[in-house]
Amino acid sequence: MPAIDHRVMGIAQAERALHDGRFTAAAGSVIRMFPEIRRISYDKDPLINRAFRVLAVATARADGALQVGPQLPRELLETWGGASAEERKGNIDWSIRALRRLNEQRKNDPALQTDLGEALARAPEHRGEALELLGDLAEKDLVTSPEAYATLARLRALSGDNAGHDAAATRCETMAQNKALCRTSGAVGPQS
Repeated sequence: MPAIDHRVMGIAQAERALHDGRFTAAAGSVIRMFPEIRRISYDKDPLINRAFRVLAVATARADGALQVGPQLPRELLETWGGASAEERKGNIDWSIRALRRLNEQRKNDPALQTDLGEALARAPEHRGEALELLGDLAEKDLVTSPEAYATLARLRALSGDNAGHDAAATRCETMAQNKALCRTSGAVGPQS
């Protein structure tokens, strides 16, 4: 009998959880399937790349603090939990590195570029790059998620671009199932 790799279904379920806004569930699923993911070298394995993407996006959307629960070994909880500002920054930095590598492998993929822009916005030192990347994608109508439009709206508000903010917030509302996601009064990420 052929061996069945149950991780394929697990990654599909994690992708669905991410799409549904359940970041902790998505991240926890990936970490349970690939507990060593932080140390895996990047390669062409599509399953590993899907796992990297889900975990990187979930980490960014959770501002680097994944409350993945007691079902994981203690060392993984400490790695991903983001209890301190330094740990959260480390997780965001990992997310950015993972998404940059995926973007290098698949150039000109608007979905990966959108994900990278979202992650970049979570690091104050990369917000200018995030604004440029997401702004370019929005100009071509290639932003692939309402979360990214919400991020773009916040970045534009921070830069004083009220018209750009309103346009991105409106576009977010047309895409989002939960309109509260599009409210831009919150921060883009950790403040510096």
